[in-house]
Amino acid sequence: MNEIDKAHEILAIYRFYKMDGKLYHYDEDDRLDELFDAIVMAINDCGMLKPLLPKEEFVVPCRGLLNKERAWLQRFEHQDTRAFFLSDIYDFLKLFTGRTQLRVG
Repeated sequence: MNEIDKAHEILAIYRFYKMDGKLYHYDEDDRLDELFDAIVMAINDCGMLKPLLPKEEFVVPCRGLLNKERAWLQRFEHQDTRAFFLSDIYDFLKLFTGRTQLRVG
């Protein structure tokens, strides 16, 4: 699996939760929290894609959350902050996969 496939795999998680492109219109249910946990795990386990991700914006926070670092847990305790973070990752991956497909195609 290459980095593009991995990016598409992470984007598929958003589709699975039916939250691709709808992160700011979440209901007061558990989907946003479940999506957040799934994306954090996927970013931590994304292999060759990880060096291509913005480190300080995505990689460091996800590693901190996985390690249950208090500062990161506090930073992401509100759903609005989680939605914003998920939106940034989603937008980056959409741009990344689109830009790469333009170069290949």
